[in-house]
Amino acid sequence: MIEIIKPRHTEEIVDYRIEFTDKDGNGCSFPCDENGNLLPFATDAAEKNYQNSLAHPELFAIYNAFKIYRREFTVPTVAKCHCGSNVTLENQYMGACECPECGRWYNLFGQELIDPKGWERDYEY
Repeated sequence: MIEIIKPRHTEEIVDYRIEFTDKDGNGCSFPCDENGNLLPFATDAAEKNYQNSLAHPELFAIYNAFKIYRREFTVPTVAKCHCGSNVTLENQYMGACECPECGRWYNLFGQELIDPKGWERDYEY
């Protein structure tokens, strides 16, 4: 078993948006900060869409609304390989991962495995 440097954990991402949505759920969404201030536009087209949305409130059931979206994701475990480099224990191939430096293989619990080329298939058809 290799040494766990950073255990798997969950992190939350929070997105703030200004939205314009019609009655069918179609519309535009623009990134903003937690106070509702728009972030710089990524393109001229995005700014044009925002200005057009502001100019036509009659098109939208939800007009210029501040929305907060939260989502969670799992950050995989990081461990120290026997060679000393860091390995992210994530599913690269059939529930196993390879050390980028020495090529050793580990399962997602940090147990060393033989190279997948040596794995046998014992399927019965």
